[in-house]
Amino acid sequence: MAISGRIPTTLDGYKFIPEIFSKQVLQAVKSMLVALPFVDHSFEPEANLGDTFYVTKTNVVVATEVTVGTEGVIKNPYNTSHVTVSIDQYWEAPVVIDYMSRRQSQVDLLGGARTESAYAVSQEMDSSVCDQFTNLSDGTGYGTDGSAVTDDVLIDCVEELDNADIPEANRAWIVDPSVKADLMTIDKFVRSDYFASDAIPTGAFRKDIYGAPMLITNNLTIGTTGNVGAYLHKKAITAIVSENLVSVLVDQPLKHQVTINTTSLWGVKEIQDDWGCPLLTRLA
Repeated sequence: MAISGRIPTTLDGYKFIPEIFSKQVLQAVKSMLVALPFVDHSFEPEANLGDTFYVTKTNVVVATEVTVGTEGVIKNPYNTSHVTVSIDQYWEAPVVIDYMSRRQSQVDLLGGARTESAYAVSQEMDSSVCDQFTNLSDGTGYGTDGSAVTDDVLIDCVEELDNADIPEANRAWIVDPSVKADLMTIDKFVRSDYFASDAIPTGAFRKDIYGAPMLITNNLTIGTTGNVGAYLHKKAITAIVSENLVSVLVDQPLKHQVTINTTSLWGVKEIQDDWGCPLLTRLA
């Protein structure tokens, strides 16, 4: 409710009652950026120069039974096209603060600008990884856009990677909050009596789903109604970061201002098509 009045009535008008501005700043709410840290970065040490990176691949060969007196058929394990990763993502987020405002403000304007500039570029890097999810498994995904993710959908995802002989270690689910909410309605993921060796309080959420962590983010690529998440091995997608969140502060005294800028240069590519599959979610 509003203040009914003051006595004397002149206290407000003549500024005897101060207005206080906090030195603390409420940070803007940010999406969890989980995709870029998860995927493969093993090629980065080799990518010091150039704008194109080539990754060669082997293929499986088939053994044949020995026929005495007959030379065996020569096998070629190097008959698979290479993968090209283009280092072509170059983003920035400049913020300008004038000298007068910097001097007079009660908050750290430069510190806030650095934080938001770095996050803006980080979000683009993470989004570029999420954009690759639609390419996994030739674009064949599981679930229905706009519908709840069911236990059967999860099992289908696991079965696909198992059938392709993808290693079980280093797999993960990268999904949005709607999937977490869907699974919270399934007893096996929230009731402690389902897994005696992995006790959790009833009503809490499991730390993994079928042996893989579930990473929640609002940074996925939007489908139609829902988003496109993924169940994947970390080596399904590679990210090569050539310049990672370089922050510069440039004084411009003749303009009486300072520019805070963050830049990153990177490339990202799906390099193992059958090492993951898209997972369509209920709500974007």
